[in-house]
Amino acid sequence: MPGDESMQRLFLREKPVLALLAVGEMNPAYAAMIAKRIDSTFPHTSNILSQLEEFGMITSRPEGRIRYLELTERGRKTAQALSQLMEQLQEPKFHQKRLAILRSCIESADGPNSVLKLGPLRRDLAKLAALEDEPLAREARELDERIKAAIRESKP
Repeated sequence: MPGDESMQRLFLREKPVLALLAVGEMNPAYAAMIAKRIDSTFPHTSNILSQLEEFGMITSRPEGRIRYLELTERGRKTAQALSQLMEQLQEPKFHQKRLAILRSCIESADGPNSVLKLGPLRRDLAKLAALEDEPLAREARELDERIKAAIRESKP
């Protein structure tokens, strides 16, 4: 098994942490889905997942051409601890700032190609809408509705 120093380097980087958390949150989970979720390339994500499996954090089982991923008990404990740490490290107003930036982008979008710019913002809004902060989640859902309305209006 690789040394502790290698594991520390792995978990002090953003993408491996996000990959481990994503495996725990997604059911079923497989490399292509994880790569999309953490906004990473498939080869980089596959490398991360191989390391996580080496460290005993995840297991994989092949079914046809897809390798399904699951957290081990060690992986579940690590994911829980990392999730708690991430919550503690976030700046208190981080989500409000992110929502304000998204609102500004939505309000400033105009012209025929604005829908192309707005569509990708829906993923960020969905993350904010899933938070336990109800006023923030409500506003994120309202902004998402504005984007959906703009998309409907742009269709011929």
